[in-house]
Amino acid sequence: MNDVGTKTGDRPSAAAMRAGGERVRNAAARLFRERGYASTTMREVAERAEMQAGSIYYYYPSKQDLLSAVLDHVITTLTRRTLPLLADDGGAASYRERFRAAIREHMLTTIEMGDYALSFRRLVNELPDAVRQEFAEKRSILDERWRSLLANAARNGEIRDDVDLGAVRLLLVGAVNSTNEWFNPERGSLDSIADIVTAMLFDGLAPQG
Repeated sequence: MNDVGTKTGDRPSAAAMRAGGERVRNAAARLFRERGYASTTMREVAERAEMQAGSIYYYYPSKQDLLSAVLDHVITTLTRRTLPLLADDGGAASYRERFRAAIREHMLTTIEMGDYALSFRRLVNELPDAVRQEFAEKRSILDERWRSLLANAARNGEIRDDVDLGAVRLLLVGAVNSTNEWFNPERGSLDSIADIVTAMLFDGLAPQG
């Protein structure tokens, strides 16, 4: 096994820690997706990462720390990539154009994150209360931007203002979160799917009259 020492004096370098931590996190994401959090052991994660069982604790002192790292990677990556596209900066782009760009990037990120995104969906109902609250707060930043975009689109007359936009947001983002479970590039590109989702909202909920 490509591994680090397990004695206190043999602590790996910062570069080795980053690389090893990523290996462990990747292995955990796949196991959490396959088996769930409760059924996955740290020994199994170490085996999947091709490390000695004791070495894994250099990177993550507990299974809950490892869970937090997997979930944080999902939230941080999705926020970093989509938040700028949702910014209401007074630019020339319409809310429809901003929505399409953000939806496409959200789908692309979900697909590229693979095991991470799939494990996140599985773990939602398994999280301890404290962890669930922690990540609800982190996710609220992105949720607020989605709410703001839809509310501003309604105020701008691009979509109707007499519907429950909170329900609309949950339906749309919930569907997009599952993209990597059903997306098949042979049946259509992400661009075409982003066009469909955008049309469902902005044409389906276009102001009447």
